[in-house]
Parts: sequence; structure tokens; C-alpha cells
Amino acid sequence: MRLKNGSKILILGGGPAGALFAIHLLKQSKQARLDTTVTIIEEKSVQQPDNLHCKLTGCNCCAGIISPRLHDALEHIGILLPRELICEEFSHIWIHGLWKNFPLKLPPDKRMYSLFRGAFPLDRQDKTQGLDAFLLNQARVRGAAVIAGQVTDIGYTLLKKPYVTMVDDSGEKTTIESDFAAIAIGVHSFKDSTCENNPVFRSFRRINPGFTPPKVRRALIFELKPRPGYLKKYMNKEIYFIVSESKKLRLDHISLVPKQDYLTVVLVGDRIDRASFPEDTREIIDLFLHLSHSRTILPHMTLHNTAVACSCMPFMVTAPAKGAVCDRIAVVGDALGSRLYRDGLFSAYVSAEALAKTVVHKGVDEKSLSGGYDRVIQWLKTDTRYAKLVIGLIHTILKSAFMSRVFYQTFATEMKFKNREQWPLGKVLFDLGSGAADYSHIFKNLIRMPVLFSLVRGVIKTIRNILTELFFGLRWEDYGRYPTVILKEKRDYIKKSIAATLGICMDARPEMERMYAIKIRAPAMTIFQELGKFGDIEATFLNLRFLDIERIFGSPNEAGSVVRYRLKGLPVAMDIRLARCIPGRALFYEPGELFLQNGKLIFEIAPAKNGNNRLVIYTAFDFKRGTTVAGRLFWKFFKCIFPEYAHDVVWNHAACCIKKLSEQKAV
Repeated sequence: MRLKNGSKILILGGGPAGALFAIHLLKQSKQARLDTTVTIIEEKSVQQPDNLHCKLTGCNCCAGIISPRLHDALEHIGILLPRELICEEFSHIWIHGLWKNFPLKLPPDKRMYSLFRGAFPLDRQDKTQGLDAFLLNQARVRGAAVIAGQVTDIGYTLLKKPYVTMVDDSGEKTTIESDFAAIAIGVHSFKDSTCENNPVFRSFRRINPGFTPPKVRRALIFELKPRPGYLKKYMNKEIYFIVSESKKLRLDHISLVPKQDYLTVVLVGDRIDRASFPEDTREIIDLFLHLSHSRTILPHMTLHNTAVACSCMPFMVTAPAKGAVCDRIAVVGDALGSRLYRDGLFSAYVSAEALAKTVVHKGVDEKSLSGGYDRVIQWLKTDTRYAKLVIGLIHTILKSAFMSRVFYQTFATEMKFKNREQWPLGKVLFDLGSGAADYSHIFKNLIRMPVLFSLVRGVIKTIRNILTELFFGLRWEDYGRYPTVILKEKRDYIKKSIAATLGICMDARPEMERMYAIKIRAPAMTIFQELGKFGDIEATFLNLRFLDIERIFGSPNEAGSVVRYRLKGLPVAMDIRLARCIPGRALFYEPGELFLQNGKLIFEIAPAKNGNNRLVIYTAFDFKRGTTVAGRLFWKFFKCIFPEYAHDVVWNHAACCIKKLSEQKAV
């Protein structure tokens, strides 16, 4: 069975899958010099007075993320999303585990952004119709017709051609015959986890008994509307994926997607599976806002000061359909299957493109459709199988206090000592967060030897760091654990910035050099005042066992003031003097040369792009060497008892304390 000139194609559903199938089909038909008629039946479409555009009512209940792969694919077929459609373009992806957070910067050649799918929330200031209406109108521009109506039945005529029965707004029934029909109705129309209440799937199963709809589970999606400027301060150009260990709110997937003035939250888990909509929605949202990760990312946000602009509990696909084709009929988009918790829009693109090529170039009988379309069906099956492995493994690791720390230590070591292109674990996490690769590819990379070797080193360093914390008596308590690592390629830039701020020359290759950076959501002067507690008896940061740190001369943040490090119970001490102070910007301490040479301890506060600030801590010095054999042996021993990693542990803890205390004052 082949299409020929004058063939009629019906597409049931005008969402992204239906619109993209129409676009691909018209493109492939043009290349094959095949003249076909393409009609999309969409229940929510409303014809505009100019007769050139369609509006779509309601919303398709989706997080609304355009992944780097989908962006590139749309550009490849000449679809450029207008700037007014894009809500937020992301520069970073954050994955949150139990121990620390993984910041993943998007490369300059990759684009990832958020947008609205439909017309909700209703109080949006922008009047754009969203992605679905845009793609539907792109299909119309390329030659597809769009009619409004609800499909109630699909079957075969006596000549074995598909017919569709639809009901328009007036209640009038119409039967349309075609040469091929694509079912692109998605899964949002399901009333339960089966297809029995959906008339299209029910009638399709009647003529195709081998069809089994995709497996689905509930998700809770809601739009929060915080006060103006809140999201720019706390989530500027950042998208978050969270792994939570909450016992009250057991969740398998949490994503936070900023969209201008709104924050889209997607939750999937046992509690959502058991929930009733809308009765349980407010309680679940309240529990979500009280999660430790939520309080860290979204401080001070509660249901009392933040509006819930809209909410829904749609179904998400967890396994693909079976028997999705028969003579002259095929299922496409979510109705066929989707990637698990990631990049469902890209799945729709892939299935739409494959079906269009099959229909035009191979045929529309069941054998031809299966032969050309089977690759996508197998891809979805394989991707789902590996997705469960990858997500299960990552969640198990990130929910474990020890393994989550090992994972972060492995990632941090890669950031410090390797260029971005050489991060074995970092590449896996980026592909997972961005949807830039299939789950099978992610799994194979995760179990490769470079990642396993990195993890072994991470285990060793984690145990070493835990012992160091115990030695110095460092307690995390309720202090948040934040990344303080500076990327290898940024170290020279930041070092030059510090030197320019203070007007000093930095040693090119000091024997010991460490830099740390942390983003603080507080004014520069608030951070500066907190740094002034350096040397105070009641200071929280740098409160170390076996060591007293006390200001013995001068006032806080006063040039010339002296802070003394003294081993408890021993007459051994070292003084450091505040050589230069730039209020609200920098502090430059010089250690005395009793034990060290050319020492520097610098705190620099620099403004970040989102109105917050970044605190950089820089410490460097040379060890003394001695002039005699006994002296050289002594200073080598001295160097061994002050290893570089001990500075990492101490200053990482100090930076997180300074952040916590500064942000508390900035409320």
C-alpha cells in the first residue's frame, strides 16, 4: 500500500507530535514529488478571525523544556522559535544530591530553554500562545489544514481505508475518510492508567487487537508565582533536578523550571500516584516547599507568600505502546511512547520524523509501517530499560550520605584538575540533566573504566576528608553544603582578577596554592562584615580543634590588625596581618614568615550577574626549606603535617558557614 497523488492523510491531535508529523510529512512528500492533503483534527483549536492562525485553548500539561538535541533538530528542519516564546535560556543545570550539588554549565554551542506549552497560567502578562500553537501554525503555513473537533471513533471502510468520526462544537457528527491516519492524541486524555475511557484508543483496539497503550503514571505539575525579582535572584538562568530522601514525600523525580515570573515544578513519585486531584495538591506542595533542598534553593518561599498560579496531574509515559501500527494507521508521539522523565518533546520529534519517512518512502500497510517504524519503537523500549537502570543507580547513590559525597568528590576533582571535555563523570551527569544523550549511552559511559577509576579516587579522598573533619572537629550541623570548586580553566582568570583588585603581583607558581569560590545571596557589605569576624572568639567559621584563632591587635577589617593562630596548650603561634582592606570588596592578609614564606590569604567579593555576589578565598605560600640537614628534615616534616587537602576541607567548611550566616542577615 503506497500513498499517491491526491492521497488524504488525517492526523488525530494537533499537539507537538501531530504538528511535527505534518511538517515532516509535507517536507518528505515535497521531496518525493508527491501531492498529498494533510488535515489535523484538534479538539482545542480555535480559528482566528484572520483565518491564517489557530489558537489553542487550555494547556498540554508539560514542564516545557527544549533540550539541546531538540533545539538542534528544530533548526535542522527550519523551525526557529521566536524570542518572545522563550521564557528562560539556561546557562547551568544543577543536580542536587544528599551531600552536595553538581553545577553543570552548558557549553557555548548548546542551547537549552523553557517555554509555555499552552495558554496557562491565565494571569500571564505575555499573550503568546505557547509552543503547541506555534508548531500547529507552522504546520498550517507548510500546507496542513486544521479543523476543530473531538474524535469519537476510528475504523475501516469496506475498502479497508481508515475513517474517523468527529463531533464539532455544535454537536454535529462528521465522518471523514482517508488513505492514512496518524493517532497523535497523547496520554493527557486518559482518565485512569488504562485507555478504556478514551474513545480513540478503545476503537483502535477494536480494529487492532494487538495494540496495548503505553504505560503511564501520574505527575503533579504546578506553577508558582513568587514576588517580582525572586527567581532572578535565586534561580537566574538555572534549571534544577533534585534527588530527595524525604520519607514524608517519596519522589522519584523533581524538576524546577523557571519561566520568567513563574516557576514550574514537576513531581513524580509514590505520593503523587496515590493522590487525588485537587484535594491533596495543596498538602503536597506544602510538603515540597519544606524539603531541605527546596528551602536551600527557594529560601523563605511558602504558600503564604507565594501564589499557586495553576496545577494539574497529567499522566507521564513510563513504557512504550505495543502493536502501534496496522494497515494505514499508526500511533505517534506520547501515544506511542516517550523518554522516561526527560525530553518527551524530543521523543515526539523522533517518532514524527520516522513515521513521515516511512509513510512516504516505504508504504502504509502494516508490514511497511512496522519495517520503517520499528527502529523508533525499539529505541523507546531500549531507552526505557536503560533509563530505569540509570535513574535507579543515580538515585541510590545520591540518596546515600557516603556515596553522594563520593560522587561529589569525584566530580569536584575532575573540575579542579581536568578541562571540561575530559570529565568522565561530569559528562555522564551533563547528558543526564540536559537530555543530550540516550539513556543507553549514559549507562555505558557510567560503567566505563575512566568513571570507575575516578570513583575509586573519590572514595579514597572522601575517607581522607571525613577523617580530616573529625580531626579538626568540624561539624556541618545545619550549614548547607555548597560547591566551592573553581574550574581549572578559570583559575588563572580569577587569580588575575584578584591581583588587579588589590594592585599586587601574584607569585606565578607558589608551592601551595588554593582557591575557592561560593555564590552568596547577600549584599557585599553584609559578606564583608561577616568576614570581619575572622579572629573573633565567637566566630563560627574557622572554629578548629587544637587551634585558637584570635585577633590580638586592631579592629575587625581594619588595615594593620593582627590575627594570631596558636596551637592549644603549646607555645607555638603564627601571626597574620591585614595588609590591605577595600571595604565591601577585598581583604588581603600577610602571614608572618616564622613558618612560611611569601604567604597570602585573600578574600575577594565580586558581583555576580544576577545581583548576588561571589566570595573567592585565595591562599598561597611557600614552605621554608632550611639550610642544614636537620633543618631540611624538619621543614619536610612540617610540610607533611599540613597537607594541601587539609586546607580544602577547612576552607570549604568556612566558605559554607560564611554563606549561611551572610544570607541569614540578608533576609
